[in-house]
Amino acid sequence: MRTIKIVLAIILVIVQTGCFNKNEGTSIDASVKKDDIVKGDTAWTFSKTIAEPLKALSNSVEDASIGDLEQNRVMLNVSKGSFDTDTEVTIQNPESVPEYLGSEVQMLGTPLEVKVGAETRLNEPATITFKYDSTTIDQERGTTSLRVAYYDGRKWEYIKPQAIDEVNSTMTFTTFHFSLFGGNQIKDDTVITEAWIHSQTLDKQMKTGLNSVSDKVAEQVIDMTLEKMGISDKSLKGKILADVLKDDGYKGIYDSYKGGDPIDLSQKVAILAGKKIAQIVPESVMQEGLKNLTEGTDDVVAISKAAGYIAGGQYKDAAKIIGETIADKFVITAAGKIAVEVVNGQIESWKNNEVEAAYTAFRDGANAKFYGYNNEKNDFDTVWIQMRGASRQLSIEAIAKENAVRSESGMPPLTEKQMDRIRDSVKENYRKQFVLRSSKEEELKKEEEKLRLLVDAFKKNNLFDTITGPAGLQKGFDFETKLNVLNHFTDKMMNDTKRFGISDKTGLLVEGKLSVDDIAQAARLWFTLPDGRKLYQKFIKDRYNISLAPELKNLAGTWPPGKLMITDVIVPPGYKEALEAAKNKPKTGNALEDGCDLNIDFTALKGKEVPLTIAIKPSGDAAGILTIVSDKSQDIPFTYDAGVISGSATKDKAVINLNLNVTEDDKNYSLSGSANINFGEVKIITSLSSSKSKEVAKPA
Repeated sequence: MRTIKIVLAIILVIVQTGCFNKNEGTSIDASVKKDDIVKGDTAWTFSKTIAEPLKALSNSVEDASIGDLEQNRVMLNVSKGSFDTDTEVTIQNPESVPEYLGSEVQMLGTPLEVKVGAETRLNEPATITFKYDSTTIDQERGTTSLRVAYYDGRKWEYIKPQAIDEVNSTMTFTTFHFSLFGGNQIKDDTVITEAWIHSQTLDKQMKTGLNSVSDKVAEQVIDMTLEKMGISDKSLKGKILADVLKDDGYKGIYDSYKGGDPIDLSQKVAILAGKKIAQIVPESVMQEGLKNLTEGTDDVVAISKAAGYIAGGQYKDAAKIIGETIADKFVITAAGKIAVEVVNGQIESWKNNEVEAAYTAFRDGANAKFYGYNNEKNDFDTVWIQMRGASRQLSIEAIAKENAVRSESGMPPLTEKQMDRIRDSVKENYRKQFVLRSSKEEELKKEEEKLRLLVDAFKKNNLFDTITGPAGLQKGFDFETKLNVLNHFTDKMMNDTKRFGISDKTGLLVEGKLSVDDIAQAARLWFTLPDGRKLYQKFIKDRYNISLAPELKNLAGTWPPGKLMITDVIVPPGYKEALEAAKNKPKTGNALEDGCDLNIDFTALKGKEVPLTIAIKPSGDAAGILTIVSDKSQDIPFTYDAGVISGSATKDKAVINLNLNVTEDDKNYSLSGSANINFGEVKIITSLSSSKSKEVAKPA
């Protein structure tokens, strides 16, 4: 009996002192399976900055703000209407929180717990700002490694803040669910690497499988063409789209697209759509709709022809006019842009922790502690409803993207009915993505493993090292930026060699694949200064017998009009004031005293785009004259080395500096780069691009 009493006394002491709950936190739920909990090894030690819980009422009338950055080191802003009813929100410092892996991160400051009356997700994003002590962070790693710690009921997640203010030492992020939060700094680059690998794998999967830009283009072309014609019958749109998507010609368009120019894609789709419109829309409706497309004399002629073709049953000829002559004016560019904007927005959303959390809840099921979800496995509709403000935000962004492009194209904003269709479309797109992604989990794991091999090869070749790495990769880049730069380089090398797979076979050439060692070696050469491009091209020639730079003689002649865009204008301090003073200065009538009339506000040129024609006249294999063809043509002497045209010329106090990369594919030669202009202290930064078709040898 005495033994039993001693045991009971020990248990009572343990319970009363909270030893069972040490480091288990207030957000661990008994329904979470123990196997799912990721255990840490380091206790978060802290001093409370909120002595007593702080409370505020969140309602539908005004925003609520809780906490003081100086006193409490944290501030929470809850937007009005975040809850369906008036709700009390409480912030406090918990007594203890789950342990974390000390080798991965360093926790900063004091954790925050946010509580509401019931577990729920928000209709609007709440904003939390933490103030950190800049003297406690690793200065060598810098603020780019700062994250927000969020306990999801099973493990600590480390989320990139929306903003970091180094002056005031604050980090800010938004959330649609309340839990345990805090600031932290990443100590081990593996944490960043794994998050990056996961994001890149999803990005690739989305682009190749979860979304089809071409399908979106087809839908937009049809929708916008019918809208312009004043045809609102939804059933017609559905029939036309269905016929386009199953047409053999569409399959060819999709196969040839494969990530190419969406504008070119939409031109081809427009012709096919025009054919289906002419075939499916009743003749009386079609004839009336064609009248709505006339905006000028040329349109009247085109419409008359189309109407005549339809009356005669010549749908192919009518389609060509509808698709090329008419739709091109108001649909093609807009449809291509909208498709890319919307699809890219969906791809980018997978990097949003809220969408990732929603997918995880869909795939695994959730018990109300995981980001506030409570659903069975694969129950998308419940997840979508419980996303609340997060799902609404996805629809808002899709609508905003389309309206922006419509505005650029001179089209009216979306109607309420059209916006409803977009909302339905966004939901169904995410449903498809969730279902498809869950069926491809094994494939995604394999892709992630390939990226790990690649990153390991980069590390093995010291590409991330600030001392032994190549100089061209050490321009103040943080670790994540270096990962992105090297990933873009990998894409470039794949395109250069037409090998789009990754192999771990050292020294062997595997058909259709690049070895990770070859990629890492080529990257080190590419980022070597100042001759990296030359060294890289020599490596590709020696290793793969591929010449990357076309011969200069093949670039000779006048090129079709390209584009020159003024991307930026840099002016000295006091430029505006000096310009105004010069304008007001009285003229003397003496040309020498008055000087040239160059009182131009160059800053107004930013964003301007003009067509530009150039002519190239080689004077050997490595030099020549590039002429900018205009009313007053400008000759620029240049040198040609390793696929780069570079040169400069001076005219009327202005210095033009030319730097153009030359590439080729099976059909075209292309130039891309800059033609920057320095006029005194004013610098005009431009981007220049042009391409011309390769001459096809005529049969003898």
